[in-house]
Amino acid sequence: MTKPHYFYATLLIALIIFIACLMMNGPMRPGLPVGDDLATRLAYINSNLMLWQLGWLSWMAAALSLLAFAVMLSTELQPGAARQYGVLLVALGMAPDLMAETLYAFVMPHIATEQLALLQFIDALAMHLTGFLGNGLYNIGGMLLTLALLKQQPALKFWLFPGIVAWLLGLGLSAAIALQMLKLAEYFTAASMVLSTSWFVLIAWKLWGAAHVRRA
Repeated sequence: MTKPHYFYATLLIALIIFIACLMMNGPMRPGLPVGDDLATRLAYINSNLMLWQLGWLSWMAAALSLLAFAVMLSTELQPGAARQYGVLLVALGMAPDLMAETLYAFVMPHIATEQLALLQFIDALAMHLTGFLGNGLYNIGGMLLTLALLKQQPALKFWLFPGIVAWLLGLGLSAAIALQMLKLAEYFTAASMVLSTSWFVLIAWKLWGAAHVRRA
C-alpha cells in the first residue's frame, strides 16, 4: 500500500529541520557553547532574546518531527522488538532534549551574570542533556530502525547506507560532547544534520513517493 502523504510529511519534516539548522548557524550561534565566554554569550542572548527563543522553539519542533519520521519509518517494519524499541528510544530521547532546550531558551536568560557557578552548571547540564543523552538516544533508535529495515528489505541496501552513516555521525557528536571536544562536535553536527535530513527525503521518496508518481 502506497503512502504518498508520508512522503509529503517527510518534506515538511526536512523543512522544519532545515529552518532549525539555519537558526543555529545564524542568530543562535553567538549564544551557543561554541561561542565566546559565558558572560558575553549571555549578554548576546538577552539582547536577542526573541530570536534566541524562536531558535530553540524551532529545535523543539525538529525533535517532534524526528519522532514523527521514526514512527513513519517503523511502519515499513514487521512487528517486533526492533520496531518497538527503535521508536521507543527516539521518543525517550525527546525528554532530555526538550528539557535542555527549555533550560537554554527560558531559564538561562533570566539568571544574573553574577551567579556564574549556577550559569556554568545549567550550561553544562543542558549541553549534555541535548548533545549527549538526547542525541545519543535519537541516533541509537534511528540506527536500530534502519538496520532492521536493512535486514527485512535487503534490496534497499543502497538507499539505507547513507542513513547508517548519518546515524554514526550523530553518535560521533554525542561522543564529542562527552569528551568536551566542542569544535569536533560542531563538525559532527553539520555533517550529521546535512546527511540525515537529505537521507530522510531520499528514503521517503523510495518508500512512499516514487510508487505514487509512477501510478499518477
